[in-house]
Amino acid sequence: MNTKDITNFNYVNDESFQKMFSNAYQAIQLTETWDFMKKDIDSYMWSRSKEVTIISNKMTELGYDGHSGTSFGFTMREMQFIAQYGLDAHKNLWLEKK
Repeated sequence: MNTKDITNFNYVNDESFQKMFSNAYQAIQLTETWDFMKKDIDSYMWSRSKEVTIISNKMTELGYDGHSGTSFGFTMREMQFIAQYGLDAHKNLWLEKK
């Protein structure tokens, strides 16, 4: 993925989710941690992985600091899906929910 792929997630039907996803996507892009996001991980919420810390810190630096543990885990699972299957698959999944 390259920086031209950064999206505003306007196909997601919730503005809060759009903001969280866009912020996380940009953080992962800027920290070059997409390969890490492809890996299976038991819990993002409880992770002590240096990559999760790097991503989380970048998310805060980019201006989003409103996560609960649950919203962080949810957002990271969405990013994991994108890492594993791509943006088009993510978009199709969300459009099917509408």
